Formats: sequence, structure tokens, C-alpha cells
Amino acid sequence: MQKAAASAREKAERYLAECKEYTDPYEREHLIGDWTTKREEAENVVGDFERRAGPVGSKRILDIGCGNGTFVAAFARAGARATGLEVNPTLAEIARETFKDEGVQAEVRLYDGMTFPFPDNSFDYTFSVSVLEHVSDPRKLLEETYRVLKPGGKFYLAFPNRWRPLETHTGILFLSYLPRNVARFLLRGAWRRNSVDELNLHFLSFWTLKRCLRGIPLSIVPEYGAKTSLRSLIKRMLGFFGIHFSAILGTVMVVLKKSE
Repeated sequence: MQKAAASAREKAERYLAECKEYTDPYEREHLIGDWTTKREEAENVVGDFERRAGPVGSKRILDIGCGNGTFVAAFARAGARATGLEVNPTLAEIARETFKDEGVQAEVRLYDGMTFPFPDNSFDYTFSVSVLEHVSDPRKLLEETYRVLKPGGKFYLAFPNRWRPLETHTGILFLSYLPRNVARFLLRGAWRRNSVDELNLHFLSFWTLKRCLRGIPLSIVPEYGAKTSLRSLIKRMLGFFGIHFSAILGTVMVVLKKSE
């Protein structure tokens, strides 16, 4: 475990040295910390994926914005035919190193940030965690996801909820409550940070997702299971009004399904 963490830290530091992002010390250390714990997190995420979306064995799955490839490798270990998609060449190369280190068969493809380089109806599942908030056109990503999913395919999507008090990337309380341009102005003026532009940072909520989905035949899968009857009741009450329970959590985490 220590060897894996050290390798992840080395890769993170190499990525940071080659990119122009994460220039603030807090954001740099936050990224490195995420990378050193991501392998263990990936195992948990794959388990959650299978509980909520379905078994991945022998299925084709696309990780949109795969970063260092840790999630792709975890899906491959679980038996999926996994592919990563990335806009950053350095991250794509690191992902390939991760596959080699993990001894898994997987691939990563570069793309232009707009059009996925795959034919229609290519994948059983798509997956994206902590990526949508860095995308300039989230609706385009959803349209492309719909296009490459097979009929009945599912999309596991998670991103930070803008209404959580602590903004996850900068560590600044209530920053994401503000309009993006106001947050940019305050970051530059008060904290001397350029995080909004460096990280292409956007503040999203469940309602943002609902607006982006208009006209795209991807439906939010209802989820009512819970460890307590009270939680299940709350989920059902929110669901009655078309609200997924994660709309009130720190992370919006939904499963979307393509129409059959």
C-alpha cells in the first residue's frame, strides 16, 4: 500500500510539474492527497457502481475524464472492458503507466474535449466522477454520452454540489454559492489565486444537471434503498417531486439511463 501511494504521489508531482494548473499550494496538496488514496477509493466506487448501475463483468465501460487511470484500472480488475477518455496528454500517458503498473488490459484515448472518438452505441456504461465541474459545456458532454451509450445503457455521474458549504477545490467556505465571475474576482483580489480559470472551475447543482438534460433522452434512475426507513421515506418524498436525494448532499451522484 505504501509503495502504491508513493508511486501515485510521484505521478501527481510529475503531472503538476508539466501543467499550468494547481499553482496554489493548497490545491496542489489536495490533488496529491487525492491521488495517493484513489486506488482504495476506486475499489469502493466500483462496488457502488455495481450496486446502483449493474454488474461490470465483460461490459464495455468508458471513464470520461479518466485522469491518472486509477478508476479505469479498477473496472478492468473487476472484469470490464474499460476505456479511459482524456483531454490532457500528460494524464493520458500517466494513465497508461497505471495500467502497466496494475497489470490490467485497458486503453486511454485522447479527445478534443467536445466530440468523443467512438461510434454511436459503443458502450454498456459510462462513468464520470469529479469531472463535470471542469467542463465548459456540460450539455455537450451529456449529448455525447447519450450518443455513445447503447440503448438501455447507464451513466454513473458524480460532481461536487455547489450548495455544500466548503468548496472542494479551493477549500474556501461558501465560494461556490457565488456567481462564477464574482468568485473569480474575489479569488484574484483577496486570495491572489486564479483557480477558476486554471481549473476551468464551474459551480454545479442537481438543478444545473436537470437543465442540461432537457431534450436529451437520459433519465435519472430513481433510488429509494436506504439503511433506515426514515432515509427511505425522505428519498421517496423527494422522488415524488422529481428530486434525487443527492440534490441535498455534498456530492450530486446519480445514475442516468438511456432510453431503450
